Amino acid sequence: MQPLHVWHAELDHGAWPAADDLPAAERDRLARIRRPRARRRRLASRWALRGVLALYLEREPSEVELRFGERGKPMLPAPDESLRFNLSHSGGRALIAVCRERQVGVDIERIGRRPEEFYAAWTRHEAVAKCFGAGLGAPLPDDPVAVSALDAGTGFAAALAVEGDELPPLLRFDAEPAASVGAAELAMVPARGA
Repeated sequence: MQPLHVWHAELDHGAWPAADDLPAAERDRLARIRRPRARRRRLASRWALRGVLALYLEREPSEVELRFGERGKPMLPAPDESLRFNLSHSGGRALIAVCRERQVGVDIERIGRRPEEFYAAWTRHEAVAKCFGAGLGAPLPDDPVAVSALDAGTGFAAALAVEGDELPPLLRFDAEPAASVGAAELAMVPARGA
């Protein structure tokens, strides 16, 4: 069974690239975000995703092409590409899940005023919906899906869903801009504490 990789990115730290090399549609979406910190975090999450995918695809992050499903799930344009992935970010943290051959969904939420149990249940539901590209109000498919909580650090709840009856082996990494090789590239480093 192919392992499932989960990447953690701190969006408020590091020298994430500017929006200049993103496709026009993504730059337009960024421009519509009014709050500067939210815009910076969204930009950092897009570069973290592109940097992670670039490692698997062996190309530059700015060369990674994405298309979006009917309900907004990002995917690679090549129909025969076996790489599946999903991105979620909340506050200053992002999670990127990557798997071969099997659909995957991930969700992270900063814990607010509601009980932690609410966020645990919410992230599980969101991870499943994102795994299948379903919207929040859409019914979830009856396809088998394995779901697990993820440790996303103090103050955050997170969950992971993968198509099938069981979770594959899980490997965790930190996605950080690699200053020594250029800000648009990522260092593939084992997650702290993993």
